[in-house]
Amino acid sequence: MSLLETLLQSMTSTSSLNTMSKRTGGNNDQMAALITAALPILLKALTSNASTQSGAASLQEALGQHQETGSVAEQLEEADEVDGAKILQHILGGNSSSVMNGLSRQSGLSNDQVGSALGALAPVLLSSLSAASNQAPARQRKPAIDLSDGIDASDIMGFMQMMSSAQGGAQQRQPQNQASFDGSDLLGLLSMLQK
Repeated sequence: MSLLETLLQSMTSTSSLNTMSKRTGGNNDQMAALITAALPILLKALTSNASTQSGAASLQEALGQHQETGSVAEQLEEADEVDGAKILQHILGGNSSSVMNGLSRQSGLSNDQVGSALGALAPVLLSSLSAASNQAPARQRKPAIDLSDGIDASDIMGFMQMMSSAQGGAQQRQPQNQASFDGSDLLGLLSMLQK
C-alpha cells in the first residue's frame, strides 16, 4: 500500500470523517471528497518544496515539531487550525487561494469550511509523515538523491526519476481529475534526510 493510500485510509475512516464534519459543519461525504482531493495536492506540493536543500531542511524541521501519537481522529479533533493555516501557507504558497477554490468546488463545501478542514488536516499530515519517515527502512545502497552535500545535477535527475516512476504507477489507479502521487518520492527524500 502506498503512502497516499495509507493516509487516505486513516483520514477517511468513519471516526476521522465524523470529527472533521463536526469541526466544519459539513457532512461525511463532503469531508471524504475534500480529503481525497486535497491529500495528493498537499503531498505533491510538499515534495516539490523538499526538492531543494533549504526546503528539505524546512520540512525536516516541521516534521520534528509534529510528532503527535494519538489516533488520526484524535489528532484531527485536537488540531490547532492557526498552526495548520501557517503550514498550508508554507506548503501551497501563492497557490493557496486557487487550491482552496478548487477544493471548495470539488467537495461542495464553502471556502471557510475548506480552510477549517485543511487547517486541521495539515498538522495531522505532518505527524503522519513524521511517523512514516521514522519507520522507513534504511537504504542499503547509495540513494539517488543525496542532499547532504547540496543539490547537484545527479540529485535533480534522481528526484525526477522518482517523480516520474511514482506518477506512472499512480495514474493507473486514480481518476484523471486527481493529482497522481503515491508518496514514494517524499518518503525517499525523508528517509535520506534522517542520518
